[in-house]
Amino acid sequence: MSLTGELRRGDSWVNGYFKDRFPAVVDFVKLEGAAVKSLDTRVPNESPNTARLVGTAFDYRLRMHFEPDFAASKVLLLGIHMLQSAGSGLGAEIDQTWADTTVDLLAGPPPGDDTLAARAGVALAWLDWGFRSGGVWSGGLRDVARCIAKRDSETGWKQYTATVDDGVADEVARIMRLTRPPRAESAECGTSFTGSAFVGGADADLTLDGCLYDVKTTMTPRRNLPFDLRQLIGYTLLDWNDELGLKRVGFSFSRQGKWMSWQLEDVIRRTTGNPTATLKGVREQFRRVAFEHNPRRAEQVRILDYRLASATHGDRPSARRRMPRGVARPLGDVPFGK
Repeated sequence: MSLTGELRRGDSWVNGYFKDRFPAVVDFVKLEGAAVKSLDTRVPNESPNTARLVGTAFDYRLRMHFEPDFAASKVLLLGIHMLQSAGSGLGAEIDQTWADTTVDLLAGPPPGDDTLAARAGVALAWLDWGFRSGGVWSGGLRDVARCIAKRDSETGWKQYTATVDDGVADEVARIMRLTRPPRAESAECGTSFTGSAFVGGADADLTLDGCLYDVKTTMTPRRNLPFDLRQLIGYTLLDWNDELGLKRVGFSFSRQGKWMSWQLEDVIRRTTGNPTATLKGVREQFRRVAFEHNPRRAEQVRILDYRLASATHGDRPSARRRMPRGVARPLGDVPFGK
């Protein structure tokens, strides 16, 4: 289960927490949603059957723009391992050749050509699905493996993506041209959070200069805005240690060519319906509830947190020291468990 899954599940503690503590999300959406509803879709989806593939492929295409070395990510490398272990049904030798070729490509620079980069985004989406499905091969990825097996010369991105559907790649490329990514001093793709493990995993799309963006390729962005906003807030709450220094949250409505964002503290006050609420206070509260519902993991985190702090600062953990992401920091008088 992931943060998205927890928010969708009716009996989830995460879902219950947001219904109880963020009752004014709908009111926020009513005020801000008019601007979203008025957006024109300028790159329509060519086929309902390819909408999900295009969305994931565009996510990776956008990551290539902001982080050229992102491709050798844990998700993609684990995806290769899981797919090879599961087997494509084409034979172990073909699977090995495909895996070696893919790892070599990911270790190098992404395609510089916009059209080829869009095609590469589709291939990376297949890898992403391979990881999230536990090693299930898509038909497209099998075609890639077959194509590589027939080649005698070195395989580059052009050869690797030869079997990608032209229409899908063109749609990804058109969305990218419309999106016009903003300039940023700092960028992080596939952002993970300190508390991700407590909700079964959570990684956001993009962080630019302290603004956390969720990238959407839907043709009707207003329809799911209440849920999408809860998910975005959930990401910020999982950043318990304030590792990212988030100041704003927003969306990239990519088929509409629009980037929108709001001050994070203002979002917290308005969606909780509490004019005195603070991000720090809500994060501490959310962490406490997460620990109550995950006592075994909470204990593991406390032990590791203490050991890391002791190794650096003697026997007493410091609440002000910057911890590695993924390790929770003590919250002083905030109780653990019950």
